[in-house]
Amino acid sequence: MNVFVKTPTPAFLNDILDVVRVFEGRPVEASHDQAAYAIVHTEETNAEKRTVQVQLAENEHAYAFQKEGAVSSDPLVDKRLHKRLLKQCVFEVCLARYQVSPPWGSLTGIRPTRLMYMAMDDGMTIEEAEAFLRSDFHVSEEKSSLLSEIIRTQAKIPPQAQGEIDLYCGIPFCVSRCAYCSFLSGVVGDGKLLAPYVDALLCEIQAVTRLLHDRNLRVRAFYMGGGTPTSLPAPMLSRVLDALAPLTDGAREKTCEAGRPDTIDREKLRLLSAHGIGRISVNPQTMHDETLSLIGRRHTVQDTLRAFALAREEGFRDINMDLIAGLPGENETMFERSCEEIERLSPESLTVHTLAIKHASLLHLWEAKLPDGDMAARMVRRGREAAAAMGMKPYYLYRQKYMAGNLENTAYALPGCESLYNIGMMEETADVVAVGAGAISKRVNTKTGKILRAPNVSDIGEYISRVPEMTKRKEALLDAEI
Repeated sequence: MNVFVKTPTPAFLNDILDVVRVFEGRPVEASHDQAAYAIVHTEETNAEKRTVQVQLAENEHAYAFQKEGAVSSDPLVDKRLHKRLLKQCVFEVCLARYQVSPPWGSLTGIRPTRLMYMAMDDGMTIEEAEAFLRSDFHVSEEKSSLLSEIIRTQAKIPPQAQGEIDLYCGIPFCVSRCAYCSFLSGVVGDGKLLAPYVDALLCEIQAVTRLLHDRNLRVRAFYMGGGTPTSLPAPMLSRVLDALAPLTDGAREKTCEAGRPDTIDREKLRLLSAHGIGRISVNPQTMHDETLSLIGRRHTVQDTLRAFALAREEGFRDINMDLIAGLPGENETMFERSCEEIERLSPESLTVHTLAIKHASLLHLWEAKLPDGDMAARMVRRGREAAAAMGMKPYYLYRQKYMAGNLENTAYALPGCESLYNIGMMEETADVVAVGAGAISKRVNTKTGKILRAPNVSDIGEYISRVPEMTKRKEALLDAEI
């Protein structure tokens, strides 16, 4: 869909389009012709206030909204205030045109918890911050209440201490590519890239071991993700875990994303357990074989049940499972059955995702459509009920573009089973050193909000040949002032 947009601040064009997309539920682009309607933005600014007006015209219909806001002498703060004011005005005119209020109101960012934390930093109580989101941003009571519950849970989790760092190890291989996946991953195929990748990864791990030792940094939380780490043959997985041991011994938390049930066997589970990894994922996404086949998972519901039972037999008492609301061809009855199966298994944590069709996914290539937003919302609500029935509470949340119903992904866990790594990553409150193709190291100043990043190259072949360069990037990051 095309929208004509006239704005004196082109830097905010994408933010304007993001608000329109919330109402349209599909990609929206700026256009100078053949536009569905026009949005015209004007403003006046002086030393004390900024006045923004937005008009939306469509055929004989017109809508307008004007609002005043504060200005700041700090350029970064003023940019945030400016953008927020503009998005609120665009939201109001869209609200008048569409006559429907999205569940997250005018919020389009990935981390809505951040806005509540900022309000609390300004002196609001959590109740006042929740009311602020409802009144100023049109966030629904259901979603603002969910944010409050997450923040209360996170308040019980200790942050990184001085001298601590989190460690991520990426294994960018899967046995097949899921239709909804937009992450960096290569299909194992004939396996010819596995050995050279592991060799390169071991070199990077050794270099990082020296970097952290020289700076007296110790690992707080370790997370092995991907891809699917357990897609590696057991001997290769063992080599990687052995190399990581000097770093991860003594970590407060160790996780392996063993997400694909068809890659889990007793030998690999015993390897993980022997290296102190107590938290794993066994991710069904759905409990329907026909859907699994359609989205390219190449495993069955029975594989999920077998892998979960095997993990329990091997002593794992901290298992996460994922479900996706709104998968192609699924209805509420099918999602209900998946929730019932998860409740019967009773894992320690459950992450309820909402289907998002990202540009790098096969679903986008296939021109698939998102499911009805109201149906997706009911599925997400049922996932929350399933988590509550198992005694879990929400502990982190994030959002993506092009999600069904403009909804969210929420992680739930039993008290004491919340992932330290996931909270630090999603809230951007933890320093991370990351190894592997596409992995991103970062340092965070939680007082100023400043973040420095050092990304590894994403292409697997390029990564294999450029490990020394990746090491230098991390060295510069660790030694930078922040």
